[in-house]
Amino acid sequence: MNTRTASGIVLASLASFGLAAHASAEELAIAIHVEPSHAMFKVGERLKEAIESETDGEYTVTLLGTEVGGERDHLEGASFGEYVIALGGSMPMTLYAPEFSAADLPFVYGSSDQARQVYEGDTGDLINEQLISQGNMRLVGLSARNPRNLTSNSPVETPEDIQGVRMRVPEIAPWIKIWEEIGALPSPIAWPEVYTSLQTGVIDMQENPVDLIHAGGIHEVQSHINRTEHVYSFFHWLMNEDFYQGLSDENREIILGAIEEATAWGDEMVANGQADLYEQLQELGMTVVEPDVDAFREAAEPAIREIAESYHPAVRDYVMSLLE
Repeated sequence: MNTRTASGIVLASLASFGLAAHASAEELAIAIHVEPSHAMFKVGERLKEAIESETDGEYTVTLLGTEVGGERDHLEGASFGEYVIALGGSMPMTLYAPEFSAADLPFVYGSSDQARQVYEGDTGDLINEQLISQGNMRLVGLSARNPRNLTSNSPVETPEDIQGVRMRVPEIAPWIKIWEEIGALPSPIAWPEVYTSLQTGVIDMQENPVDLIHAGGIHEVQSHINRTEHVYSFFHWLMNEDFYQGLSDENREIILGAIEEATAWGDEMVANGQADLYEQLQELGMTVVEPDVDAFREAAEPAIREIAESYHPAVRDYVMSLLE
């Protein structure tokens, strides 16, 4: 056998080995219920790249979006193992760990860091026990969202400015109760209908993070953005428990590390983008108002205390401590 023939056999063998290794790569599906332009999808893209590169191709990652359903569909898919990871908003806590769903309670927290403490330490362990027993998923990452603000067609500086006002809020019972306590008339309306409802006068105000206010063109039907920053919430990254338990120690460390890096990168992107969005909204004609948030908190406190009684004692006590 000549040298050229031998080299050819070796190269062919290496190519064959490479194809076999590629063919044996395990495919992981991550379900993300937002559009590809959304910051959380970009976090998913970064996570995909990290997992594939750091496991040397042992895993290939497919990102799935709204083409396979909405948030609840994705969570149920991850629970059953159809998806390895699913992104959730507030829904996973409401569905699978309601006793701990306090992190997005309005007018309680002054920062994302304060709200994040609900998920840390012993409480975090208890949350995962609930998520695993009720949904066969564990929380493996949190992504901070922009705080929610109130928009209107006149300045909102104190609770007196929203008495009897028709306000759109999501269909989340504690949120409705708190806004009623403050004095508004909350109306649960689906997000796609909010613009038209404001335009036609069905509602007078709405509340949302600054990114959705900008993306939804709310500046065209509302003149003021009032920085109540009343909700600091998170996106939840949830992993199928069977997949988690089946990982080798090495791959578990790699994947959890990739999630930690990708979510930290996403938090920085979201935080840095907020100032630009406020500036853009002002350029589009909106006036930014700095309300008396303490006055809103004081008005909301009776409802918050009543709601907190339904939480696990560890969460209830933490919420109560922030009201002192």
